[in-house]
Amino acid sequence: MIVAIGFEVSTDVDMAAIVAAGTDGGKYLVDLAYYGSPDAAVAEAARLYELFEDNCGLFCDPMPCAGVLDGLRGAGVWLHLLSPEDVAAASWQFTTEVRGRRVKAAGNPVLKESMRVAVPRPLALRFAFERRRVTSDQSPLNAAAFGLWGYRRNEGAQEPGVYVF
Repeated sequence: MIVAIGFEVSTDVDMAAIVAAGTDGGKYLVDLAYYGSPDAAVAEAARLYELFEDNCGLFCDPMPCAGVLDGLRGAGVWLHLLSPEDVAAASWQFTTEVRGRRVKAAGNPVLKESMRVAVPRPLALRFAFERRRVTSDQSPLNAAAFGLWGYRRNEGAQEPGVYVF
């Protein structure tokens, strides 16, 4: 089974979220695998990267994650840096799949809380999830959206990392 890893650091740089995305029982599954210190997030991302044999890499928005990118590269993690258009596409796709009840959120309740309070902000003629003016940290939601986006780009591939459009 192919798995994609979504990664995001909170705007205040206090927390990092790592989500594994795949399928489970005919639905997409997003599982908050880590939510904690950005200092420990690189090691955890590298551990998860090695744990999932058929992973198609780690998907993240490079701006919020800029401080840990060198550490992730140094750990040998296959990085996919999302453009603003990719972030907008991931946010839109995640919202569409959740509304269609095709996504199951597992793990930590922090992900469900960030989904509950999500607010869109304009980005690239679409939207992304607001990071600053919400009552909950949005890094788990963004990590889930990025992981699902990466998974969806790879789910029909014969091998991880070979996108099917």
